[in-house]
Parts: sequence; C-alpha cells; structure tokens
Amino acid sequence: MKKTILAAASGIALAFTAAPAAAQDEPTAAELEALGGLFGDMFGSADPLTAEQELRVPAAKLVVTKLFPEGTYAKMMDETMRPVFEQMFGGAIGGPGLTVGQLTGLSPLDLAEVDEADLAEAAQLLDPNGAERNKAIGDMTINLIGEIVVDIEPAYRAGLARAYAVRFTGAELADMNAYFSTPIGSKYAAESFLIFADPQVMQAMNEMMPAMMERMPEMMGSISEITEQFPVGRKFSELSESEQSQLAGLLGVSADELATSEPAAADDTF
Repeated sequence: MKKTILAAASGIALAFTAAPAAAQDEPTAAELEALGGLFGDMFGSADPLTAEQELRVPAAKLVVTKLFPEGTYAKMMDETMRPVFEQMFGGAIGGPGLTVGQLTGLSPLDLAEVDEADLAEAAQLLDPNGAERNKAIGDMTINLIGEIVVDIEPAYRAGLARAYAVRFTGAELADMNAYFSTPIGSKYAAESFLIFADPQVMQAMNEMMPAMMERMPEMMGSISEITEQFPVGRKFSELSESEQSQLAGLLGVSADELATSEPAAADDTF
C-alpha cells in the first residue's frame, strides 16, 4: 500500500493531481528520499541572467503582475483543478469495481460482465463506509495540494519575471505595460506559449518537489487518521450467510468461488 501511495504522490507533484485512496503505514525517510530522487532537478537549470537582463527584471515583474496576478493558483485550483480532482476521487480511486476486486479477489475480467448497478450495490455491501472515507481523503488531499501550489506561487511568479526579462527588451516591456494591443503585443502573442516552457520558469517549478516532500508526512498522518475513523471493508468470509448469497447473486458467481478467491492478506484492502 505504501508503494501505491508514493506512486500517487508522484502524480501530484507532476500535475497537481492524483492522490492515494487509503493508507495504513507512513512512508519511511528512505522511501521519501527515493521518491524525491525520481524527480531531482526535473526541469534542468536555467542560465544565469546577464547584467542587462537583471536590469529589466523590475519592468518584467510589472508585466507578470498583470498577466499572473497574486492568487492565480488559488483561483485555478478552485475553478479548474478541484472539479477534476473530485471526479478522479469519485471515479477511478473510489470506483465500485476496485472495491469489489480488492475485497473479493475477483479480477477485472471476472467483473467485466457485472451490471454497474449490481457492482455498486456489491461495493456498498462490502464497504458501506467507502464513499464517505474516499471523500474525506479526497477533500484533505485537494486542500493540501491547494496550499502547496499557493506556497510556490511567489517562486513561479519570480521565474516568469526572469523569463520576460530574458525575452523582451526594456522598451518592449514598457510597451506591454502600456498597451497589449501595440505592435509588441504581436510578439508577446507569439512568445507567450513558449514562456511557460522557459527554463527560468521550469527551474522555479523545482520548488514543487521539496514542498511536496516537506508536507508528505503530514499528508500520510492525515490519511491514517481518516482511515481509523471508518470501519474497514469486509471480506466474503466476514459477511453473514444471507449477505454472502446476496453478494454472489449480485456478482453472478457462486458462493464457493467467492470463498476460494478471497484474498489471504489485507495489505491492499481498505
């Protein structure tokens, strides 16, 4: 389960998305270090600014203030990323097929022909607290990611300012601050997409991984606290005889097959 959590954390760092479905153990320092090593200086190093470019940074900061005002990341999280995360937690991470497969040992192929409504009912039977638990973990993770991206916004804005200072002259920066519809606006339009892949910007994004690693123990602790608040899902052998018959009927398999396929260990269950 810890490996699953660490892999999910990798996705968070790369795309501000993805998070673990559940956790039982906190990662060790060695595991956190290994995760950090997957990224390292992932965007490379930008060349130092020349003296002339450094002089243009204040004017570039004025441009960035207009193009990327303070609070942009927070607004992006609330209006754009949060719905994506909520759909992710409500779908792939907390899907009934995953729950049933983990708690019964049935493979995706075994469950492929099961009606979606029956699959959802089976998941509810096995793990009545699953949806509420996943929502609590999802809300915590989304809020934590939101805090992280807000924390790194100053570094990102500084990187943008350095990139503009590299790509535009002082006169051009002055023109942009006056009117984005002047001739320099055409150059800006041509360069704007490239700006976000500029080494100066990407170097600033390296702040993400240290910030993520710093908050990872907090995240793991919060997940552990959440999982302790909810009873774990039940396996087939833990159901009553009537519930076993009900589950077998929902999944279209025999009770004997479910008893045989039940996982022997609980390492990867909820």
